[in-house]
Amino acid sequence: MKKRILNLLILFFLVIWMFPLFWLIVTSLKQEQDVMADSIHLLPVNPTLLNYAKAFSSTDIFPWLLNSFIVSFTVTAGTILLDMPIAYALARIPFRGRKIVFWLVMAAMMIPFQVIIIPLYMQFNAYGILNTLGAVLLPRLAMPVGVFIIKQFYEGVPAALEEAAFIDGASRFTTFIQIMIPIGKAAMVTTIIISFINAWNDFLWPLIAVSDSIKYTITVGIANFQGTHGTEYAMIMAGALIASIPQFIFYAVFRKQIVAGLAMTGIKG
Repeated sequence: MKKRILNLLILFFLVIWMFPLFWLIVTSLKQEQDVMADSIHLLPVNPTLLNYAKAFSSTDIFPWLLNSFIVSFTVTAGTILLDMPIAYALARIPFRGRKIVFWLVMAAMMIPFQVIIIPLYMQFNAYGILNTLGAVLLPRLAMPVGVFIIKQFYEGVPAALEEAAFIDGASRFTTFIQIMIPIGKAAMVTTIIISFINAWNDFLWPLIAVSDSIKYTITVGIANFQGTHGTEYAMIMAGALIASIPQFIFYAVFRKQIVAGLAMTGIKG
C-alpha cells in the first residue's frame, strides 16, 4: 500500500514537472489566433510547423545558436582546464593556507551574480571588451561548484595510487595527468554538464554585456522576439523549444555519467 501511494505521488509530481514542457510543445504547434483564442485546447486544433519556419527565416536564430555553442563549449573547456588542477591541489597537495583557499572558493558560490554585475560591467568597459563573446564567457570560467565536486571525488581516491606512482619516479604533474584525470572522469563529466547548461541558459549577463543583435546568445535572442515581432507567443515557444534541444541531447548522452558523478562525490539532491 505504501509503495502504491509513493508511486502515485511520483507520478503526480512527474506530471506537474512535465506539463510546462508539454504546453511549450503544444503552443509552438498552434497558429497565433488559436493561442490568443478565448477557449483553451490542450492539443492544437490545426497543428502547424509555420512557427519554426518563421523562427528560422525571420530572425537571426542561426547566429544566435552559433554564439551560444561557442560560449558554452569555450566556458566548459575552460572550466575543466581550471577546475581540475585547482580541485586536485586542494584535495591532495598539503600547503599552508589550503583550507582558507578552499573556503574562499566556496564563498564564491554564496555570492549572487547580480551583486557583481555593475563592477563587472565597469571593469569590462574599461578593458574595452564589452559587446564581444569574450565578455559573455569570461565570468563563467572556473566554476566554484565544479571545484567542489572534483575535490570531493579526489579526496576519496586511495593515497596508495599516488604513492605507487611516486615510487616509480612519476612527478606530481605526471601523476595528475596520467592517473588522477583518467580516474576522475565521472566528476569531470558532471562538472562539464553543469557548466554547459549554466552557460547555455545564461540570460542576464549576455543581455547586459552584448548590444549588437547579431552577437546575441540564443536566450537573449528569443527574449527579443517580443520586441521585434510583437508578442507572437507561438513563435516564442518554437524558439524556446529549439533552444532547449541541445540540452536534451546533452543530458540524454551523459545521463549515466551525471548520476555516477553525483553518487561518487556524495552530493544528494
